[in-house]
Amino acid sequence: MNPDAGSPTAADPIRPAGRLIRNGHAARARGSYAKAFASFAKAAAAGDAEGQFQLGLLYARGEGVVGSLGDAVVWLRRAAERGHAEAQHQLSLAYMHGGQADGGALTWYNSAAAVDKAFADRNRELMFPNGIAIPPDPVEALHWCRAAAEQGLAPAQANLALLNARGLGCEIDYAEARRWYAAAAEQGNAAGEFGLGVIYANGYGVEIDLPTAATWYEKAAAKGNADAQTALALMFDAGQGVERDPARAAALFQQAADLGNARARHHLALHLLEGDGVPQNLVMAETHLRRAARMGYSAAMLNLARLHISGHGAAPSQVEAALWYRAAADAGEAEAQFALGALFARGEGVPKRLADAARWFELAAGQGHLAAQFNIAVFYQNGTGVERDLAKAASWYTSAAEQGMAMAQTKLAQLCLAGDGIPQDHQAAVMWLRRAAEGHDAEAETVLATLHLHGTAVERDATMAEQLLRRAADRGYGPALLQLGHFYAGDRGAEGNQPEAIRCYRAAAEAGVVAAQWIVAHKALTGAWGPRDAATAASWFRRAAEAGHGGAQFQLGVMYCTGEGVPRDLAEGTAWYRRAAEQGERIAQYNLGVMLYRGEGVARDPDAARHWYEKAAEQGMPEAQTVLGDFYALGMGVPADPEAARRWYEAAASQGHGAAQEKLDALHGPRLVTEAEPLQARSGS
Repeated sequence: MNPDAGSPTAADPIRPAGRLIRNGHAARARGSYAKAFASFAKAAAAGDAEGQFQLGLLYARGEGVVGSLGDAVVWLRRAAERGHAEAQHQLSLAYMHGGQADGGALTWYNSAAAVDKAFADRNRELMFPNGIAIPPDPVEALHWCRAAAEQGLAPAQANLALLNARGLGCEIDYAEARRWYAAAAEQGNAAGEFGLGVIYANGYGVEIDLPTAATWYEKAAAKGNADAQTALALMFDAGQGVERDPARAAALFQQAADLGNARARHHLALHLLEGDGVPQNLVMAETHLRRAARMGYSAAMLNLARLHISGHGAAPSQVEAALWYRAAADAGEAEAQFALGALFARGEGVPKRLADAARWFELAAGQGHLAAQFNIAVFYQNGTGVERDLAKAASWYTSAAEQGMAMAQTKLAQLCLAGDGIPQDHQAAVMWLRRAAEGHDAEAETVLATLHLHGTAVERDATMAEQLLRRAADRGYGPALLQLGHFYAGDRGAEGNQPEAIRCYRAAAEAGVVAAQWIVAHKALTGAWGPRDAATAASWFRRAAEAGHGGAQFQLGVMYCTGEGVPRDLAEGTAWYRRAAEQGERIAQYNLGVMLYRGEGVARDPDAARHWYEKAAEQGMPEAQTVLGDFYALGMGVPADPEAARRWYEAAASQGHGAAQEKLDALHGPRLVTEAEPLQARSGS
């Protein structure tokens, strides 16, 4: 509204300003804001600074008039220019924060503008010629704050100190900040006392002096300053500058929480969770965390999510945890972004969506979260949830490696060795491996040992390699045990030491290294390390097979089909053949074809049998090629095709397969090719 509204006219003679002011205060006290507005407007129009100040407050608060910060500033400025200290202070706050007044004027304008912007603009100009909102202006804020402070207004002095401490409208000047905080504190102003506490607690322009900080916090806290109560509570909680006193800390947190301080409420919840200084009360702890979280305090959101993950004091709820992790993540909490990424990656509390996992990991990584940097690097390296990008993987590994993460240093070294995503650089790889090895990363020690064994980018040194492998193996790192097994077996540059090789292979197998399990199983089956033990071999083949080793799956299939080391079970054997065949094991493909053709361990299915014979034949297995030749020579499930038969027989015969050569000869001679019953293969050919 126009700030000149309510100005007196000739028919409305001006009454003494003092009486108008008193009438305005009385009306406002009764809640009669329209009457208060009329009284203050008349006093303001008469040039009374107090009237102008009070009118500005009504506009700012939307009391008795539609709220308009633009009009509020006009009247506050008029009062401020007449030297009204409180108006100067309020004007500085308006310029410091900017914004809009209450009353909904901006909401009304936006709604109207959505329908007809030109019409809305004309009405805005008519009703609010001074604007509805104002932008922050730190320079103006500083000017008016200084004017009020120099008049001795304690809140303005404290705020002027804050502006100097933060460098708002000026350069940061801690000495000036301390001077004005002290001036406000001398008048007993709690904000000034709190400010001095901050100065001494953090060493802003002075030596850090925690006892002095605690003294100033204590004074402000006694006056009900929630920030000071919280700061002092944190000192009692940590025993910094004061004797640790968790009970006193909890009491201060409670006082500040009662005044609406979200940080204090969060810390009070932590005390209640642990029973630290107060009786443990998990229900109240959850209540305080929830209230602080709803106030927008991201640390409370994070801890509330953790509470629901752990089920500490309540039933675990991954869905509830995910909701609070999301809230904290949206508020920019890096740890919450990382945790939310992990939930999306695992599908816990949220649908499993790797693209969302990658997005949250990358956001957390961008804030320097170490584990998130490593995770998003792995995602880019493997193309998980994102398009595969080795350059980005290398970049994120570098970020984590430079922060000292040994696993990232090792991964970065491996990229440097291969030249994946970054130029190949063996020297850089060795540097990162050594740094990771110094951090006791077993994988780095193992890779570095391999380099020493081969003399790649480092001096060939079997002794150093052995030492590195030993260090990694002593921490139970399975791949190092496997490499030690190779080393002592004599195929890594060392003299043979079979007992130690056997011990290392078995330890690696027990540690879950699939390649070691395969070796132990094979040696047990052949009796290379002692008496032949088919049952032990089957046990190790099974462990490797269940881990996805195609060769072990095939061998286990053979053992079930022959009853060697396990009870004979054609169905079980066929199932293992199938798993190995699906991984591309050609002998398993051939044997699966045999079982399907004969209907042993599975329903007979010649078409499916032919499919697997073709798979094995295409990989060059002569037995499968010969059987396929039979199919085409005799028209078994396919139209007879002597030319196709000849091609397959020739392919097998070229590898020295006698039966194929005989059948090839029969195609050109008087003899007929007769159907042969294919037999399982027990080993490669």
